Amino acid sequence: MGTPALFIKFGTCRTGACLLYGISRVVIGENKTFLGGEAYLKQRGVEVVVVDSAECKALMDDFIAEKPEVWNEDIGEE
Repeated sequence: MGTPALFIKFGTCRTGACLLYGISRVVIGENKTFLGGEAYLKQRGVEVVVVDSAECKALMDDFIAEKPEVWNEDIGEE
């Protein structure tokens, strides 16, 4: 079995889960929409790769515009 990796659309919203389950590599589609725990993961030896995908950014921008209440709930804002 290979090295565990996690692929996500935007900033590392799953920081705790990555550390808990021993994920050694996180690939982030874009990190402009939501700033997560990239530095925290790197400090703990997790390889963090940011693809900076325009497609991922557009996907997130569309989602936030169409469903702001869901987005705000996800990021802990009213």
